[in-house]
Amino acid sequence: MFDSSTTNGLIVIVALAFIAVALALICFAIKEAITDHRLIKKRLEGNWQKESTGTILRQNQMLENFANHLTLPDEDEISKIRAKLSRAGYYSTSSVKTYYAIRVLCLIVPQIIFLLGSSLLYPQMEQKYLIGVSITLVFAGLLLPPYFITFREGQRRQQIKNGFPDMMDLTVACIEAGLGVNAAFLRVADEIGGRYPALKINLDLLNLELRAGRDRHIGMNNFANRVNLEEARSLAVMMRQSEEMGSSLGKSLRVFADEMRNKRTMRAEEKAMSLPAKMTVPLIIFIFPTILIMLLMPAGIRLMEGMG
Repeated sequence: MFDSSTTNGLIVIVALAFIAVALALICFAIKEAITDHRLIKKRLEGNWQKESTGTILRQNQMLENFANHLTLPDEDEISKIRAKLSRAGYYSTSSVKTYYAIRVLCLIVPQIIFLLGSSLLYPQMEQKYLIGVSITLVFAGLLLPPYFITFREGQRRQQIKNGFPDMMDLTVACIEAGLGVNAAFLRVADEIGGRYPALKINLDLLNLELRAGRDRHIGMNNFANRVNLEEARSLAVMMRQSEEMGSSLGKSLRVFADEMRNKRTMRAEEKAMSLPAKMTVPLIIFIFPTILIMLLMPAGIRLMEGMG
């Protein structure tokens, strides 16, 4: 049976743990709010145009020189990795080499740091612990770079998905105002870049392809493959069918934009309806135990003191 000092210590530890989690969540929420406020302020002031809208991987001469000594996979695998990196926002010509160089360094550097640190700080560490930590670092070095690229790809894909209905509304407004499709895409890319930079840079690539003389349906298909959205593929098919059948492109885009807006409304309603179910787990894990501890622990302490 625990004495009163041990019980008080446990209460303090549990309370500090919950306070630390709460402070971390509050800091994360404040950071997101400040970031959104800065973006809105820059958009209102018109300063967002001076910033880069793409996360192009900067060329690093040291990494490139190191990557040139590596054996890269075949062309098909390189094409897949390049497409994945471009969807994550890395468009540099040396992005594939830099990516594989970073993967190799993620395997080597943590091992060197761990071995040097363990030999200096913990020279008496048992061999089984050394092997276990080393294997853990190897798995972490293998999995973290692909996971980071997948995470960035998902972030940009969600941003493009959120901005796609707005892009369609602006495109319809431009076409109905008398602009051509290519000019409408140029105007939409300029207007939408402040809020959806990932969508802007893909529209810029589409505009570059159209300026170079590529057929519009091929450019739209490439755009759909880059953003990896079903809505973009549907838009490419709809625009090609509209051109082949000779129907009004403005009316077709109007119907498509209304459908995109309805889908966004349905997704928002779906998230709102699923919120009570999602809040159940945090309530059970964080709030209910705290309430029970605060209510029952004083009575438990007095009961143990009385029985002691």
